[in-house]
Amino acid sequence: MRTTHAEGKVTLARQQLAVWYSGGYRTATLARLAGVHAVSEKALATLIRSTTDLEPWLPGHF
Repeated sequence: MRTTHAEGKVTLARQQLAVWYSGGYRTATLARLAGVHAVSEKALATLIRSTTDLEPWLPGHF
């Protein structure tokens, strides 16, 4: 898994970004279990909340 390192509050690998973008992380706990790193629980919860009102829209397979 390749991660891009940059200054930020939440660090996501490419795969984790895809899961977040598609609405796959419904809670901060699920994101943490998937290995998402954040400087604080509040930062991660804020990121997750930005997609929780949206339904996952990408198909499971193509």
